[in-house]
Amino acid sequence: MSAPAEFEALSGSQQRNDGNLATGHDVKGLHVPPEVFAEIFIQCLPPATFVAPNCAAPPLSVASVNTRWRAAALATPRLWRSLAIDARTRALLRGLGYAGFCETWLGRAGALPVSLSLRASGVEAANWLTDYIRGSAHLLRELDLQFGSVRQILSFPPAKYPLLENVSIDTPKDGGILISFLDAPVLRQVKLSKYTAHVHLRRQQLTSLRCDSIDVLTFLEFFRDARELVSGRFVVGYRIGTDWAQTVYKLPRLRSLVLETKEDHEYWQLNTMYLAALGNLRTPALEDFALIFSRHNERQPREETISRPFMTFVDQIPFRLNTLTLSFMPVSTSTLILCLHATPSLAQLKLGPTEMVDLGQFFASFVGFPHLLPRLESLHVVNEVGAANPTPEALVEMLSWRWGGIDVVRLRYFRMALANSIPNSWVIARIESQPRFEELKAEGMQLYVGKMEMPVDGLWG
Repeated sequence: MSAPAEFEALSGSQQRNDGNLATGHDVKGLHVPPEVFAEIFIQCLPPATFVAPNCAAPPLSVASVNTRWRAAALATPRLWRSLAIDARTRALLRGLGYAGFCETWLGRAGALPVSLSLRASGVEAANWLTDYIRGSAHLLRELDLQFGSVRQILSFPPAKYPLLENVSIDTPKDGGILISFLDAPVLRQVKLSKYTAHVHLRRQQLTSLRCDSIDVLTFLEFFRDARELVSGRFVVGYRIGTDWAQTVYKLPRLRSLVLETKEDHEYWQLNTMYLAALGNLRTPALEDFALIFSRHNERQPREETISRPFMTFVDQIPFRLNTLTLSFMPVSTSTLILCLHATPSLAQLKLGPTEMVDLGQFFASFVGFPHLLPRLESLHVVNEVGAANPTPEALVEMLSWRWGGIDVVRLRYFRMALANSIPNSWVIARIESQPRFEELKAEGMQLYVGKMEMPVDGLWG
C-alpha cells in the first residue's frame, strides 16, 4: 500500500466491502456492536510500548478493511495513543511531513495519555516536536527521543507534564538539548545517553535512572539526591574534584546497580576515584550489583585501591546480594577470591574478561572449600585472547564438586565463553569430550562451553 493510501486508512477514506462477518457485516441476523470490534482491535495491537505505523498491522490494517471497521477503528482512542516514527517509516510522511502524520494519528487518541517515540532524522522532526510539546505536554505519558543525527541546539519550551512517567533521550551528537521536567510530578524512570545540566530533573522522585555518560561528581550528586532510586546504571567519566570523599550516600531502596567506567587514558585514576566513593554508599536493599571496568592498559592501579572499597561496600549488605557481575576487574586471582569471600549470599556470579585472573586457579579454589560462595547456583565466566584457559580436568573437577559437594547449594547453571581462536576451539573440544562433562549434563546441570559473542551491557557472552 502506498503512503497516501495508508494515510487514507488513518484519516477515513473509502474501503472495500466483502460481505461477511470478518469484514464487519451482519450474518444471519447477528449484529456485532462497534465496541466489540474496538475491543478486538485493541487486543490485536503489537505488544511494543510504542506502535510503529505498518499497513500490515493494527491499527492501520483494521482501519483499511471496510467502512464499518474503519469507523470502529477511528472511534477507538486507545488504538491511537501510541506512536513510533523513525527512518523505517519515512515513506509514510511523503507529502505529509512529521506534523501532519503525527498530529492526525495522536489526535485520534483524544484526551487519553499518549506514548511517543521519535527518531529525529532532521530539523523538521525536531521542530515539530518542539511545537507539539508546547501544546500537548499535558497528554504525554511516555517519551522516547532519538536525536543522534540532528546537528543543532534543541530548546524546548517550559511545560507541565502532569502524566509523564517515563523519559528516554538520546541527545544530539553535534548539538545540545535544553528541556525541563521539573514540572513532571509522576516522572519516575529516566534514560539519558549523556547527562547534561540542561536536562532538568526532579532527582528526589526518580526510581529508575540510566546515564550512558556521566562524570564522577555528577554521578555522586545523583546518589546524594535520588533517595528513592530502585534501579541505577551509570557509565562514569572522569572529572577532577575533591568534595566527594567524606560524603555518605544513603539509598535505602536501591535494589539494582550497574557501574561502568568509560574507556579513558586516565581510566586507572577514574577507577580509583569512583571506587573510593563506593565505600561511602549505603544500600541495604541491594540485590544485583555490577562493576564493569575499562580495559586495562600499562598503568594499573594498586590492587588494594580496588579490593578495599569493594569489600567495604559489600560488607554492609551480607546475606542479601544475589547477583554480582565483575568485568575487566584489574585484580589478581587471589584478590578476586578474597573479594568473593565477602559476598557469601551470591546465587549468580558473572565474571567478565580479565588477563589478570587465572581461571584454573580460580576454579580450584572452589574444590573442597564450601565457604566460598556456598549459595552459588549460576556461574558465567568469559576469557579473552591472551588469558590462560583452565585445563579440562580442573574445570570438570570444579563442576563435579559443586554439583555434589557437601554444605553448598548445587551449581545448576555454568557457562564459559572463550575468545574466538583456533587454540580455544581445541580447548572447547577437549572439555566437551570429558566423560564427566557429559554425565553432568545428563544428570541435569545446564552447561555451555563455547566461543564468545558480542558484549551485552558490558559483559561478553
